Amino acid sequence: MSCSTTKTLKDQNYRVKFIDEYTIPTGFIYGNEIYGGISGIDYKDGQIIMVNDSPSNPLIFSAEFNLVDLKLDTLAFTSVTKLEADVFFEENALDMESIRFDGEDYLISTEGNIDKELQPKLFKIGPGGEFLNEYPLPHYFLPRGKNQPRHNGVFEGLSKDLNSDGFWFANELPLVEDGKAPKLYNTNSPIRLSYFDREQNQITRQYAMDLDRITKIPLLPFAINGLTEILQLDNNKFLILERSYSAGHKTQGNKVKLFLVDVTEASDIKAIDQLRNTSEDIIYAEKSLLLDFKSIKSKLTDKIIDNLEGLCFGPTLPNGNKTLIIASDDNFSSFGPQINQFIVLELIENQ
Repeated sequence: MSCSTTKTLKDQNYRVKFIDEYTIPTGFIYGNEIYGGISGIDYKDGQIIMVNDSPSNPLIFSAEFNLVDLKLDTLAFTSVTKLEADVFFEENALDMESIRFDGEDYLISTEGNIDKELQPKLFKIGPGGEFLNEYPLPHYFLPRGKNQPRHNGVFEGLSKDLNSDGFWFANELPLVEDGKAPKLYNTNSPIRLSYFDREQNQITRQYAMDLDRITKIPLLPFAINGLTEILQLDNNKFLILERSYSAGHKTQGNKVKLFLVDVTEASDIKAIDQLRNTSEDIIYAEKSLLLDFKSIKSKLTDKIIDNLEGLCFGPTLPNGNKTLIIASDDNFSSFGPQINQFIVLELIENQ
């Protein structure tokens, strides 16, 4: 029987500090393309890349990203690339949710379309948007198997391994036979944090992490909480971004938290098809809150925490500390007014 409670870390080795916020106007156009729907970001050498989650118009934007006196004055856009003219893009549902630099290339995750039996994918493209290859997945990540993903709840998180031998990825919501989607009451809602080894061309490590429950009562009949991004800190520690949304609260419906997660003592679950139907005693990853974003709301221009989905390491500060960049997906304001938001934090390791 699986463990339904996430352990809390005894020793909190990190904390974060707010640095700055920057917003891009709704409807901003670059290269004849509307900027918005940003679900994944990454940073390298002064450049940030941003991927949208529009199946009908999949785009990758790039811009110069530099902090001056701990302020982000502007994003100077440098390119926009549309993914097209390849049979892979034509045959698959490109609901892209995360992007990472991979040398000169990019790693990308897409949720597919489970309702239409179009499977989620992890794939690699060249700098010009050309398809290079995809990575094989276990059957429980595919539609219509003994276990399967929830629609619009698949690969939201993606992180390069520290030594680049592989990469980590995570699903937004529990697989159907792994556990319930989070509710207003406590549930057993585990996602799978998986490591893909490139040399072996398969998953070689996988751990369960329990999602938090929904804490804001919806005023309309819709509420969700799920994982939106991951970042590897060391061999066994990760930063995890969770975002919940409760409908009916207009611009105040989002609740976002940043967690530190440790898999040191967690069970390897890669060979377990269905977590809630297993007889094995599963130890979940340890999880501890680093930041509830509501604590910095008063420091933000519009006093709004929007639909934060993108997370990456940013420039290193003069004191040697890393920064974190968090970006929002404005859903192209199709559900009401939203903002294209960037929040910059300082990541501080306690001595």
